[in-house]
Amino acid sequence: MSNGSPPTRRRPTTSSSSDAPSGGAARQRPPVRRSPSAAPPPEPAPLPVSGTKLVCIAGPCAGQEFGLEDGEYVIGRANDNPICIPDSSVSRRHVLIRRVGGGWTVNDLGSGNGTLMNGEPLSEETPLSSGAVLTLGDTELTFNDASNATMLMPMPSAPPARPARTRTAAAPAAPAAEEEGDGEVAIAPRRPPPRPESRVRPGRGRTAVADPEAQKRKKRLLVISASVFVLLAAVLLIMKLQQQRQAEALRQNAMAAQQQREQIAGLFQEAKNLIRDGKWSEAKQRLLELKEAEPEHPQVGDYLARVEKEIPNQVALEAARTALEQNQLGPASTSLAKVSQDTQMFEAVGSLRRGLKDKADKRVGEAQSLLSQKQIDQAKAITDDVLVAFPEHRDAKVVNEQAARAIAERDAPPPPPTPKAVPKPWDQAVDRYRDGDLQGAMAMANACADKAPQCKTLMTQLSDFGTLYKKMEDLDDRGLTRLLDLDRRITNGRSSKLVAGAGKRAANNYYKMASTAKVSGQWGRAMDYAQRALQADPSNTGAANIVSEMRQKAKDVYMSAYAMKDTDPEEALPKFREVMSMTSPDDETHQKAKGWVEKLKR
Repeated sequence: MSNGSPPTRRRPTTSSSSDAPSGGAARQRPPVRRSPSAAPPPEPAPLPVSGTKLVCIAGPCAGQEFGLEDGEYVIGRANDNPICIPDSSVSRRHVLIRRVGGGWTVNDLGSGNGTLMNGEPLSEETPLSSGAVLTLGDTELTFNDASNATMLMPMPSAPPARPARTRTAAAPAAPAAEEEGDGEVAIAPRRPPPRPESRVRPGRGRTAVADPEAQKRKKRLLVISASVFVLLAAVLLIMKLQQQRQAEALRQNAMAAQQQREQIAGLFQEAKNLIRDGKWSEAKQRLLELKEAEPEHPQVGDYLARVEKEIPNQVALEAARTALEQNQLGPASTSLAKVSQDTQMFEAVGSLRRGLKDKADKRVGEAQSLLSQKQIDQAKAITDDVLVAFPEHRDAKVVNEQAARAIAERDAPPPPPTPKAVPKPWDQAVDRYRDGDLQGAMAMANACADKAPQCKTLMTQLSDFGTLYKKMEDLDDRGLTRLLDLDRRITNGRSSKLVAGAGKRAANNYYKMASTAKVSGQWGRAMDYAQRALQADPSNTGAANIVSEMRQKAKDVYMSAYAMKDTDPEEALPKFREVMSMTSPDDETHQKAKGWVEKLKR
């Protein structure tokens, strides 16, 4: 470098006048106006205001949004929660979201199914970030917080221009320049006037002599500095590339993890949807895929256990439904019994049980119709099937017993032929008597009287009957009764032609006495006379009607006595005895009344 005169320095000034040297003329430059771009920047536009909210993306409330302000929000199934989710898989008080400082946190409240944030279970209070996904059972919520998102900020305005330094001599000229420029400030500096040639600083006018060694050292330093700079630049470039590659790898890993989480969440949601639709086998396949993708998923184990339990239940229900459609009530009932008590398909179980009951009643009606048509085998098969499903079905048991008796009678072997008994001598005499030949019967009985005592007894009875028979038209009730009694003893209870007229006369007399006793309230006597009338003449309709009425009356008297047996046993005892007199010993009401008479007499 030469040591010549120093370069002329330019001093900026805001004045429009120039500094003239002593004895020189003043030179002026026109003022420089500011450009319009130098105007003050506009006020920054106000930032958009955005709120914080939860958006439901899955579950019963899908599509709903819940705004969040300052405070705490309990989310759960209970109606008194600030945010109510009507989902059976959500606990009554499931999770708490509250504002802490400038952000939000989430904390599980000991829920049954737990809470997941971005697929990870919550074990403590955790800060929330915008876009986080909360999983509460079958419900998923997205947290949107616009206040934490990146927002556009206005650019800062240009700094004001630094005031230019002015020379002392130019200061008085500044006001004139401002007036000339109509108040505008000049920012362009003036070039100072040339200095006098006579002013030369000592030592700067001489040319310096260059040192070769110094030049070499300087070049060497420059080369070393350049090499170090290039090396540092290369190292920085390599580090920058490595950082970019690491950032790209982290971004790819994050994207892959996010995709995997989304895939796992999709598989889990699909499995839950299949479970809701009752497609348990397909749901099992999705859950197995989910378990293979994420073995540590907190809810897959419980869902798989439930699916493994419900698949056999579904198979049993399908078998019961098919058997019911084919009118196979026994297999349908057996299949229904295989369904576990804690099944989630309880509605289908209840529907099938009601259908089974209705089908059983219908099939019993069909069996009764078949039994009346003498199709006893089909009736028996239907009722057997119904009794497998409902062993205590009353109508089915009755029809089944009737069909079983009919089948037994039909399939029973014929009885062996009864050997012909050797005719007895007095039997021939009885047959002759029944045919109306009294004299012939007496002759045959007399012929065998010496051989058998029965013939002798028969001969005596025939003689007594003949005596009464001759004066039958003049007999009173007692005589007619004795005549009919002899006839029954001779024939062993069988009627004969000889007493047909006497029987009708006696039956009419007994019927009149039975009617009189019934009118007077003597139920026992009325029943006795009516039965005698039927013995004398089984075709007597009036006597038969009285017997029927007396049997019904006997039941009424029995119920009356039964009602007062505990409160007034002394009054109930004669009523029970009256029931016994109104009924035959083999009658059911007679037996009951007899039992109460014995108890009340103790």
